[in-house]
Amino acid sequence: MGNSLAQGIEIPVIISLPGVFLSFAVAVIVSLLSAWRPVRRASRLPIKDVVLGTVEERHIPRPLIVGMGIVLFAVSALLPHFASGNMLYLAGGFSLLGLIAATILVIPIFTSIVSVGLERFYGAIAGNEGRIAARNMKDNNNTTQNITLLFISISAIIAISVVGNFVTTYISDVFHGAELQGFADGRMEPEFVEQVEKMEGIDKVLPVYVFENTIKAGGTTLSRLEGTDNLEWYSSMLALNYTNNSFLEQAAASFQHKERSVILSEGCLERTGFSIGDEIILSNGTERGSYIIVGSFKSRATNVEAVIPDFCAVSDFGAAVYDFLAYTAADPDAIMVQIRALFGETSNWSRTVEEFNSDALATVGAFLEPMHTMTYFILLLATVGVINNLLINYMQKRRTIAMYKSVGLSNRQNRKMTLIEGFSCGLIGAVIAIFVSYMEIQTIFIVAAPKISMLPELDLWTFFAAGGLGIFITLLGSIVPIIKSRNMKLVEEIKFE
Repeated sequence: MGNSLAQGIEIPVIISLPGVFLSFAVAVIVSLLSAWRPVRRASRLPIKDVVLGTVEERHIPRPLIVGMGIVLFAVSALLPHFASGNMLYLAGGFSLLGLIAATILVIPIFTSIVSVGLERFYGAIAGNEGRIAARNMKDNNNTTQNITLLFISISAIIAISVVGNFVTTYISDVFHGAELQGFADGRMEPEFVEQVEKMEGIDKVLPVYVFENTIKAGGTTLSRLEGTDNLEWYSSMLALNYTNNSFLEQAAASFQHKERSVILSEGCLERTGFSIGDEIILSNGTERGSYIIVGSFKSRATNVEAVIPDFCAVSDFGAAVYDFLAYTAADPDAIMVQIRALFGETSNWSRTVEEFNSDALATVGAFLEPMHTMTYFILLLATVGVINNLLINYMQKRRTIAMYKSVGLSNRQNRKMTLIEGFSCGLIGAVIAIFVSYMEIQTIFIVAAPKISMLPELDLWTFFAAGGLGIFITLLGSIVPIIKSRNMKLVEEIKFE
């Protein structure tokens, strides 16, 4: 019933107060440190050196910075592969931060090395203008800041796009590999199931007893336990992926012979500490029974934690009505119309798989839309930052530009130099961002792997499109210094100190 997915998928809005406080504290502390550090360093300078202009700033040796960056990058990339359990999340967080920090450390020296190669390349294809443009990038703090800003912005856009697209695909296709073509979720008497089985065109009908948060296993409450009379149909209908290929045959035989057995999800095994072959006690508070764990599984199509034979659900826990039904049919839509008619005014949630996927796509798409909109905001911030850095770079070089113009540099040549420099800056930022964002995405899905049963399909177009936007931003920002240089007064600029 109903035309939306609200009854089927719950997406809670969780606001973590510690997370909010941590974000606020980091923002304040970073701002304070950024203001305090320069003041502290300036206050410790000898007044005599300041007056005489002989102050020399101490620099950390470049080889040391590069070495630290390479080691940090390697450790960050490898760490998630060696972590497990709860440590995997901590390792993943460190890995993401480490990859970003290591890249920022390496960008200055990387840019200088690349500029040397570009100087020869541009000199061959663009003449002296290209050679000078590449040379201007070497040891240029403004260029380094632009590349760093582009790297952070582009990698953020790529990560948001890839993860968002994956979530949309994952949620809207949870029944991938599942045989069922429709399902009904509601209270159903045995007579109801018999009527469904007699419908024209029906193929398989799988009724299931459901217990939610009422059964305990060794003191641990199971979020969902189900009872079925045909484990093979159940496994194919809901695409259960067994930990071991032999588990299905072993468990199906046990269910068929009416043995007191149970299969648990891999997450339930991890949470409870049980192992295959253990004998456990299942209890609803008043009744209890002893069961042997005969298999484990994971599935995208269901969140069930335990499955037992239906006769045990009846004899041990008093199950009398079914709460879930899955089916296959020649015409799933026609069967669904009849099932909804059978329910009448009884509360239920019944969908074909096609309807579910369509509703899920619309619901999750609407939920993720604000996150995708963030990419435009990131692009706007990147554009403003790049234009600001290019303008500062122009102000610092305007006397040099004026001297070039005084000896014959034309506006066309200056425009060519500026565009080449901007393009190169955007290209370097895009290449770095594509590589690092790929490493970040690998880390994200390594951490998420224990909770999901599919791998993401990476679209190269997403990476190249984001990189192209970075190049476009720098070329767009280059318009500002080009316009300003056209209107400069040479004599005043040359006199300027």
